Amino acid sequence: MSRLDEATGITGSLSDYFACTYVINLAERRDRRKAIVGELERAGMPLSPGRVQVFPAIKPERRLGFPSVNVLGCFLSHYSILLDALRRNLPNVLVMEDDLMILPALQANLGMVFSTLRSVDWGIVYLGHIEPVAESASPQLAPFDHPVITAHFYAVNGTVLPRLVQYLTLVQQRKEGDPLGGPQDFDGALTMFRHFNPDVLTLLAHPNMGKQRPSRSNIRPPWYERLPGIKQAGDFARVVREHMRA
Repeated sequence: MSRLDEATGITGSLSDYFACTYVINLAERRDRRKAIVGELERAGMPLSPGRVQVFPAIKPERRLGFPSVNVLGCFLSHYSILLDALRRNLPNVLVMEDDLMILPALQANLGMVFSTLRSVDWGIVYLGHIEPVAESASPQLAPFDHPVITAHFYAVNGTVLPRLVQYLTLVQQRKEGDPLGGPQDFDGALTMFRHFNPDVLTLLAHPNMGKQRPSRSNIRPPWYERLPGIKQAGDFARVVREHMRA
């Protein structure tokens, strides 16, 4: 694996910058594991223990005040990763979900990404998102203080981890609907943390560098996907639609 070039800030892969990259994957979603491993290898980030590793997604039995057991499972998976990074005293951490599609914009703008992360006191970076960005804007990691939906491709600076982990711990202890942030989707909790900690600089990638693969959701699947024999057909239909839009 190539290392970071201190003169140019350009490297062969994103994992050269981050202390550890975690990929969340449910054990039974072998389709997603195969897909994300392919994405990582094409981006020069093959699995490597302690550096680029799969995190087994958590599957709770009860929702414990969260909207559903799947929402709680997603929340706990992200939370456990950030807690592990804090315990390991990592200087930074990159988190991916297994439905991530790494876009060509990432490799094309690695120099900008590394240069920005090394030059500003950033807290959270969304490399992948669904927020609208100006197509005419030059490639950049731009400051962003609005809510962000999804958390499939983001990074957290180690200096922010103690506060973030503490906040996410309290989210689990509060009642649903608490104005300070109670049980909810992880991306919502991350947005609320940013709201209550405005000093934490959030950066948003322009252009988007990672989108979610069109595959069946394990968090809130449509009612018809719960019927026998429909799940595989749904996956196939989504892939066809994605290729038609490409």
